[in-house]
Amino acid sequence: MPQAPSEDGEPTSVIETVKSLVKKNKKIIIGGGTALVVATGVFISLAKGQDLTEDTEGFDPSPDLVAEGEKRQPPRKHEVSAYERRTRYGVQSVRSYSRGGSTAEADCTPA
Repeated sequence: MPQAPSEDGEPTSVIETVKSLVKKNKKIIIGGGTALVVATGVFISLAKGQDLTEDTEGFDPSPDLVAEGEKRQPPRKHEVSAYERRTRYGVQSVRSYSRGGSTAEADCTPA
């Protein structure tokens, strides 16, 4: 980085250049810093004061699709046919298998 010559014609150091810029623009730097601190404070107070219960009153995120007292039914047992799956290692063959059904019945049977 070329150094700008000072008033006497000698090159100035970066530190001296920064000091002179700060001295010339001191009010702008202080004003900008103060505005930044105030804006940050306002943002934090708004974020802390945000109450989600006020915004979501009367909003039902998931209506009850299942009647009360009715349990969710497990998936029915079915067969999945064989297929090929493409992976980063190549094409993988997947054999057919059974899926679904309740495993709770198997857990209840004595061994």
